[in-house]
Amino acid sequence: MVVRRAKIVCTLGPATASTAGIRGLIQAGMDVARLNFSHGTHDEHRRVAEIVRHESGAMGKVVAILQDLCGPKIRTGKGAPPLITAGESITLVEGMEGGPGVIAIQYEGLADDLQVGDAVQLDDGRVRLRVVGVAGGRVSCVVEQGAALRDRMGVNLPSKRVRLRAMTDKDRVDLELGLELGVDYVALSFVKSADDIRELREFCRAQGRPAPPIVAKIETPEAVDNLESIMRVADAVMVARGDLGVELRPEQVPIIQREIIGFGRLLQRPVIVATEMLQSMVESTRPTRAEAGDVATAVFQGADAVMLSAETASGKYPQEACAMMERIIVEAEGSKFYAPQPSEPGQTTQEAIAHAACVVAKEVEAKVIVAFTLAGITPRLLSKARPIAPIIAFSPAVDALRRLALFWGVMPRSLQVFPNIDALVAAVTAHLREQEIVSSGDHFVMIYGAPVGQRVPTNSIRVVDVG
Repeated sequence: MVVRRAKIVCTLGPATASTAGIRGLIQAGMDVARLNFSHGTHDEHRRVAEIVRHESGAMGKVVAILQDLCGPKIRTGKGAPPLITAGESITLVEGMEGGPGVIAIQYEGLADDLQVGDAVQLDDGRVRLRVVGVAGGRVSCVVEQGAALRDRMGVNLPSKRVRLRAMTDKDRVDLELGLELGVDYVALSFVKSADDIRELREFCRAQGRPAPPIVAKIETPEAVDNLESIMRVADAVMVARGDLGVELRPEQVPIIQREIIGFGRLLQRPVIVATEMLQSMVESTRPTRAEAGDVATAVFQGADAVMLSAETASGKYPQEACAMMERIIVEAEGSKFYAPQPSEPGQTTQEAIAHAACVVAKEVEAKVIVAFTLAGITPRLLSKARPIAPIIAFSPAVDALRRLALFWGVMPRSLQVFPNIDALVAAVTAHLREQEIVSSGDHFVMIYGAPVGQRVPTNSIRVVDVG
């Protein structure tokens, strides 16, 4: 049985925001559907979320929904020059309307937060300006790298002085919708410190609802500086290489990616690697060799998931891109050089049981490791232990099953609560036989909380011989 361990996150957009488009992505391998709240209306996101839920149920595959909040996006206004070239002088002003030689920036306090020598970048770094003077609310710049301009381009200011919080008023309104829709994860953009994660949780409590698991997007120098403290309070992290590559030198990004994945292993947090993984497939039916290598490298490094953005949101070949990503992952994981590194177990009983189950499974050559869970904690610990055997997580809780869709190596399955261990083993064995996962003479390792049927932490391991 060939089982893909690393999971695939697909961004939904105009190219896939339909029943046929979403069904095609699920068939191609999508595990997590990303709703990008930087674009689209609430009605559009609601409709897409409903389609994901319906098609996931109809196709019998658990798919999680990730709500990606926009965060404090700074954009240009209207009326900027159509083209600027290197060496040219340009003026930045706060507001909505630019003009000849003037670019408007929609950011309050622009002149207060910029200093001589600062770099200002537009359109993901395609345009680079250097500040040479600040006076009377106007910022004088020289163009270091020019290009054609358009309205509402993204702007990157020196993030250490930008006074915007990670969570904006728009994010709060969007998150209210996400809580109503029951999203399985929420990603917070432009995180700078652990306090940003805490603020999101507090907002959810104020709404009278528990916060979904929070994915911290690492895309600012401050987030890199505070990486460990952020990852300790977040539930998962995303290596958001787009803005990270604008804020920092491009040659730093691969090193930071490796560092984040390493901390994910140490702190037992899932890590998603994102941005431009198969970018050429926005226009082409095949990726470049470098892109295929990029996906494989993330797998070799230990990423829990890899993400497609424009490839599936607006690209010409969304299903092909998802299927290609699955093929690259499977090929990499089947390589003799693939050696996933486990997290070290902590001091809790659950962590010790999860680690021991992986050791036992290896010794008895178990076909699978089975975890029965109500909250999803044990499968996460198993996932980070990186066992050889696939992990099948059974749960009666729909919300827990959906969260499991992000975890490396975990296959979520629905199963009711049973009154005793014998009934549970019989039901699990019957399911595994029916799915042709095990047959007579095979073994599987099962971990669960005893007494069965009660909400108790995982505390037991059992080796089941399939008769």
